[in-house]
Amino acid sequence: MRGVLSFFIDNMDTEKIFENIGIDGQIAIMRNGLGTVCDGLFHLFYNWHRSKGKNDISESDAIAQCILQIIVCKIRSLLDMSNGINVRPEKDTIRILDIPSLISVLRSLYEMAFVFHNIYAEQETKEERDIVLYIWKIRGLNNRQNMSIVPLAFKEKAENEKKQIEDLKNRIISIVTNLDMSDEIRKQLINVASMKTVEIKGYRFRKDSENNRIMAFEDYRYEEGAEVLLRTDAPTYRFLSIHGHPSYLGVLQFGQLFHSDTDKGFLRTILTCACKLSSTIAIDFREHIDGADDVFSQLNEKEKEIIITLHNS
Repeated sequence: MRGVLSFFIDNMDTEKIFENIGIDGQIAIMRNGLGTVCDGLFHLFYNWHRSKGKNDISESDAIAQCILQIIVCKIRSLLDMSNGINVRPEKDTIRILDIPSLISVLRSLYEMAFVFHNIYAEQETKEERDIVLYIWKIRGLNNRQNMSIVPLAFKEKAENEKKQIEDLKNRIISIVTNLDMSDEIRKQLINVASMKTVEIKGYRFRKDSENNRIMAFEDYRYEEGAEVLLRTDAPTYRFLSIHGHPSYLGVLQFGQLFHSDTDKGFLRTILTCACKLSSTIAIDFREHIDGADDVFSQLNEKEKEIIITLHNS
């Protein structure tokens, strides 16, 4: 187990930062840093919203702000859970680190950061961002389609959402009709938008470097986002899945957690990942949401410094 932890930590360069600090000191520093980034994220979206009139916020930007709020909630949950939980009602002072639950929250945070980064940071034009945003919305609305044994109100919502899905597909068709791409790629893109699946993926437009013509439309999965989001080529999402699922390995690892500070090693890794994810999203919001750069520049110096330092690490 120690080998797995060392692999992740070494890949994220935290050992270089914490060479002379014990595990408890490392956890304290990472928890403090994560709390500061979380404060910065809150002030970023809250002050950005205050700087805008209700009519000045596009649907796309409103969704971005909502995702930031969700991310802040997940970080706060991680911070609270990192203090340990009481599992013996008659012993208030005995607390354990519920690593599987922490990992489940971190995995959810990773997935939300993955979606945000793909829609808002990876797309080069408004048209491309709108296409990826609409596909993401369709995937979400597909969840309520064709379900059986549900209340009438649920069925009515599903019927209304079916119309929304068709509208979104028509918007995508309208956009791709005017983009520089082959008929084959155009057909492929429309087929992707028409799928009944609820599976969320990332999408990339590959272009000819000379004339900017779209040469391919590719999808990729959660596990392929770690290099950008966490600055590591370690199989981070696989790691989160192993320990977040009720697998034999996950249960076995839980039984071995509380020996030789293994639980603390896991917590350090969890906090490190959360710091990198949250700082990435803060920079994404600053760089790709209209008016957010001005708001970011007005954050207090500690929040800005921690966000930038963690993002560049």
